[in-house]
Amino acid sequence: MIKRLFVFSDMEFDQTPSFAMETGYQAIERKFREKGYWHCVPEIVFWNLKSSKSTPVLGNQKGAALVGGLSPGMMRVFLERDVLTNPLVVMEDAISGAEYNNLVVID
Repeated sequence: MIKRLFVFSDMEFDQTPSFAMETGYQAIERKFREKGYWHCVPEIVFWNLKSSKSTPVLGNQKGAALVGGLSPGMMRVFLERDVLTNPLVVMEDAISGAEYNNLVVID
């Protein structure tokens, strides 16, 4: 089975029409379960090449990530990482490079 799937789009990732409170990733998981493939849902990277406000995954959704824009650095994050834990960890990986060491948060 496929381990990781990239979904590239320049449009919105909308909610599923039949389940108003279900994210796109949750709909995919449900469909895999319904067909008996609950144990092999691939990791899914939803990559919106255009800026938008849609969120097909939750921040703590295991096995999925949400990316916006076009960046070779972000592609590297996904190609070098063996397992996607959740979108928050992917974000931390993306901003953990040496070029960010001198940034300071002022509150």
